[in-house]
Amino acid sequence: MPTVEHELFWISGSPYAWRVQLALGYKDLPYVSRRMDSARQDNRSPEFLELNPRGKVPVLKTGETALYESVAIIAFLDRTYPAVPLFGRTGEEHGRIWQRVNEFENYTRDLLDVEIIRPLLRGHAKDDPEGMRASAARAIDALGWMEQALSVAPYLAGEVISAADIVALPNIQMLRRVGLRSEAAEMALGLEDLGSRLPALAAWLSRMETMRGYEAAYPPHWRS
Repeated sequence: MPTVEHELFWISGSPYAWRVQLALGYKDLPYVSRRMDSARQDNRSPEFLELNPRGKVPVLKTGETALYESVAIIAFLDRTYPAVPLFGRTGEEHGRIWQRVNEFENYTRDLLDVEIIRPLLRGHAKDDPEGMRASAARAIDALGWMEQALSVAPYLAGEVISAADIVALPNIQMLRRVGLRSEAAEMALGLEDLGSRLPALAAWLSRMETMRGYEAAYPPHWRS
């Protein structure tokens, strides 16, 4: 258990803050919750900008040190509290996990977020239905490497949960959530039942939903 107090600054629904909450929960690390409200622009306050001049969450404050960028925070937690490893125990495991993290960050995340999740959340999706359908098809293709990896192992980098799974999970859950919206169905994006098209990915989602810390990290505004 940590000997210093951690404070986590987060916004409900931010996939990047959600990643860190999952890592903290899975490692069973206590922290002081500093939930922020983007509608009030809490993340643009002078006090918060002193912690992160980019005005983004999450920020993990430990003592006098403030760390931002979700994967960097997870790496910090893993080095500081290695008892429940998220980046492996061997050099080979470490490299494979980072490979998977980078595959998701570099080749999958932006396609899901920029081309599908944001337009549906912000009400712009119907401006270009054909473009949205093309983006949805590309998203399914972009998830192919995950489907392949999960067809031979229960988790993205092998037999146990790793940082790769924690990095990917929030964005995939957001894709699944927006795929159930009425406008997504009206445009026939084909995202309402990812399980029928990506069964290994769907099975992985079910496993991840039972991981330690998942319920505590679940976005509170999604429960309403």
